[in-house]
Amino acid sequence: GRRPASSPALQLPCDDAAIAALLSPRKLALDCGGASAGGVEATKLLKASFGSLSDNRAALDLTGPFKDAERAVLLDSETRHVLAAAVVHVRAGSVLEVPLFATAKKFRGQGFGSALYAALAGLGRRLGLQTLVVSATDESRAFWVRQGLHAKTFCGAAEKSAMSSLEQRGLVTSFQNTTLMAAPIPQGLEPPPLALDQRDRDRLPGLKARAAASTHCYEDINDKGSFWVAADGSRQWRAPYPADEMLTGVDPNVKWVPYKELEAFFAGPTRGWGLRCTRDIKDTEFVVEIVGRCLSFEEYEQLEDKTYAVGFPENISEAKRAAGDRLQYIDPKTEGGLWRFINDS
Repeated sequence: GRRPASSPALQLPCDDAAIAALLSPRKLALDCGGASAGGVEATKLLKASFGSLSDNRAALDLTGPFKDAERAVLLDSETRHVLAAAVVHVRAGSVLEVPLFATAKKFRGQGFGSALYAALAGLGRRLGLQTLVVSATDESRAFWVRQGLHAKTFCGAAEKSAMSSLEQRGLVTSFQNTTLMAAPIPQGLEPPPLALDQRDRDRLPGLKARAAASTHCYEDINDKGSFWVAADGSRQWRAPYPADEMLTGVDPNVKWVPYKELEAFFAGPTRGWGLRCTRDIKDTEFVVEIVGRCLSFEEYEQLEDKTYAVGFPENISEAKRAAGDRLQYIDPKTEGGLWRFINDS
């Protein structure tokens, strides 16, 4: 696997004692090298996880713009099975780029992806690098958010500057259907978290509205309500409800849970993110309002990602159509509130 010393390629210090101390107690090992590192098993994993590699074959084969990159492969130290694999590239400006990263499907949810990330962060620190940049697929984005990475809009100033500099020089890779995300490289080697039991999950801190919006890359508009986009591109906010239409005006016993008492939390790799309250909710309380961008049927059909969008009940949709109201859906993906984390799993 490893190239000759005369090659200009990156030589990852995978034999670093701190990396070994991090992984060996968990019976894990790290193998680094060329396109043969991890063997056929690693190649199949990376290829399968990124679907069609028509636009990133060079990253898989470590050719062309990736001729100086290396593979980093996380192995079971006893069976030598490939648990997770990545392609790693050092870029100008103290950046560690990870264009390809995948965890074997049968080993997902057990902390091995986090273990490989921790090892890569440790390697970056050993090399004196400051910023980690990844190409996140739709499937892996939540994983990277949990590791502390953000899309460019929500990154810190240093990470934004590093990404902009690389983009301007064409030195950073964003493949089809991926999003560039970045974070500062942690200045320490923390043991990677393995699979959490329920007790551990309950102890994990939640994210209040502002932190959740920043972490998950959306704008919280709970205090403003829903809006639609006019023909000129401007946001048109909903009119305030008349007093007789407010739920709290119908029944004096109906109250809302204070928004500050709600928080998003990670419920584990199977269930993903959810919403909880920091106190018990009474059966007479409304939890949270559905807010976001209001869409017509035509606008809804044009969405590339319909994961978060919700429609009105049929009786309300019929009444809206009869009244000439075209808005039939609410999408909170980029503008919304904590309700977007409500999870029926």
